[in-house]
Amino acid sequence: MSGSPGTGGSNPRKFSEKIALHNQKQAEETRAFEQLMTDLTVSRVQFQKVQQLRLTQSRAQYYGGSLPNVNQIGNTSTEFQVRTYDEALLNF
Repeated sequence: MSGSPGTGGSNPRKFSEKIALHNQKQAEETRAFEQLMTDLTVSRVQFQKVQQLRLTQSRAQYYGGSLPNVNQIGNTSTEFQVRTYDEALLNF
């Protein structure tokens, strides 16, 4: 009933070696996945920073520049103010 000495003793060893290889492969795949996710997170943060910088630069065009000349504002005619008021009513 007993098998050959090599057959009975080699199966558990092969089985444990297969488990060890499987665990090693799984650990390598997990490390690769975690590295990929880290790279993806870094890329996403960098992309958001670039988008924020572009948005800030585009807003600077509207908010930047010098102040209006208040002397010119005081010299505007009432015709301009009435026309602006009429246009406001038409657009209402």
